[in-house]
Amino acid sequence: MDRELALPGHIGRYRIERLLGRGAMGRVLLGRDLVLDRDVAVKLLRDDLAVDPDQHRALVDRMRHEAKACARVSHPNIVALFDMGEDPTLGLYLVFEYAEGTTLKERITRGPVPAELGARISREIGGALSTAHASGVLHRDVKPENIILTVHGSKVADFGIARVPNSTLTKDGGLLGTPAYSSPESITHGEFSPQSDQFSLAATLYEALSQRRAFPGDDAVSVANRIQTDEPPPIARACGLDPHVDGVLARALAKDPDARFPSAGEFGDALAEALGQGMRRAMPTIPDQQHRLSEVERGKSSTRSAVGGAAVGAMVAIAVFELTSGLREREREAAPSPARVEAAPPRAPAVAWLSPAPRERPRASSSSSARHGAGTAPSAAASAKLHASAVSAPDAAPSATAGNASPPARNERENDDGDGGP
Repeated sequence: MDRELALPGHIGRYRIERLLGRGAMGRVLLGRDLVLDRDVAVKLLRDDLAVDPDQHRALVDRMRHEAKACARVSHPNIVALFDMGEDPTLGLYLVFEYAEGTTLKERITRGPVPAELGARISREIGGALSTAHASGVLHRDVKPENIILTVHGSKVADFGIARVPNSTLTKDGGLLGTPAYSSPESITHGEFSPQSDQFSLAATLYEALSQRRAFPGDDAVSVANRIQTDEPPPIARACGLDPHVDGVLARALAKDPDARFPSAGEFGDALAEALGQGMRRAMPTIPDQQHRLSEVERGKSSTRSAVGGAAVGAMVAIAVFELTSGLREREREAAPSPARVEAAPPRAPAVAWLSPAPRERPRASSSSSARHGAGTAPSAAASAKLHASAVSAPDAAPSATAGNASPPARNERENDDGDGGP
């Protein structure tokens, strides 16, 4: 059996379950952490690489450096590094989180990814690469195989295993791996930078959206030549996307690194925006009748809401009115009834009744009689007053009786004087 395919039973404290995948330099195994009881992805160098000892040591040193750098990077769209160790037989190995899902390469085999999914991948992976670059970590191998689509979003993997130094490591006269996603400067000069990762991401998304490579070729040499000399053809019109998509991809795939976007995150946002414009322009042309119906339904819904609100307001007002009326009625019933005050009948005017004058009076025969009559007049007036008080109305005020009685008394006196006068 090929030694490459022989799986060890254990690596460190991890029980090996099965092979997840292998590449030009290493392989990935599904392991089980027996201490923390969780699944992990164990990555190690292929043990069949025919490289000289110096190159192997350089590769191992780069793995250690990248592993320490990855430990400083934390991003939800980056596969996290859990552990690093060295097996006596297999050598250095790295332990990553196990991101269950399908790779972007497998998804492309089923057809071009839709614009919505492409926009999400460009934003997530672009942001993840920018975070890694800010921490001094370069991926160096961005390609569809290293992007995993999970139920929680896309994740970029394989930060731990560095590319072969200077991208010139050969085996039997051929390049290790395919350079289909490598930048021109990395192929020509072996220079890696955040712009080279951006170029690789753009070539990956170009293929994801169109289902064809940006730089096709039958062998590694022809592919490398195309990357350095050719411009990929536009894909927006053939894929039904907004023309801005071609402009964004062309800038990220520029031969000059300085002509590309300042960061992978800005490229991802720009491509997502261009893909979003294409989706927005396509929306009105799909179900126009449904859009009109939905607007009518929204209008009806607003009318129903307004009528319903008015009805509820009226019911609340009626309930408040009835409650207030009931409270007022109970207050009136509970309050003591004020005593009724009978209106007093109008007072009758005070009347003084005088006794009738004598029919005949003796005439005074002398001045003394006149003086006697004059002297007795007050007594007669006083007698009239007493008589008037006795016969006046019971509720007549004494002052009113006296005032009313006084004038008739004077009149009587005048009559007497008249009768007795000469």
